[in-house]
Amino acid sequence: MTSKLGLSDWANIAEIIGGIAIIASLIFVGLELRQTTAQMRLSSDIGADASNISLSVRIAENAELSDIVFRGENDPGSLTDFEMARFENVALPRIAMWENTFDLYEAGNMSETDWKSWDEFNRLRWQKPGYKVVYEKFRAGFGKRSAPYFEALFDLPPLERD
Repeated sequence: MTSKLGLSDWANIAEIIGGIAIIASLIFVGLELRQTTAQMRLSSDIGADASNISLSVRIAENAELSDIVFRGENDPGSLTDFEMARFENVALPRIAMWENTFDLYEAGNMSETDWKSWDEFNRLRWQKPGYKVVYEKFRAGFGKRSAPYFEALFDLPPLERD
């Protein structure tokens, strides 16, 4: 016994096929979006590394700035107001780069091994008194998520935030 499919049967089949096609295209778009987002984050990470390297090279090439950074890191009280402003212009981007990397790690876009390496290197820097002075002065401008890290590292009480 064969039954012929009517027009409404074909319409139902077409509707099912259309629904499957929509689901498949949404899955494809989701996968493409995830890949694009991962590529953008990697590009940001590479950009942060390049900025850090560029800043370090500029400091190394400028004897006056190298002296200011060295004294600012180790004895910030020895700097004039002008020198302190120059040191802050080095310290703030370094802290911001750490914070951006922390956000990448927290979002799952950096491996535990890479994070530990990055953090260990920077902890050596943060232990110098100048970075505590700069962070304490400007900490209200940094993110809430990284605040507990720096507050613990610098032995600072939590900052009241809105």
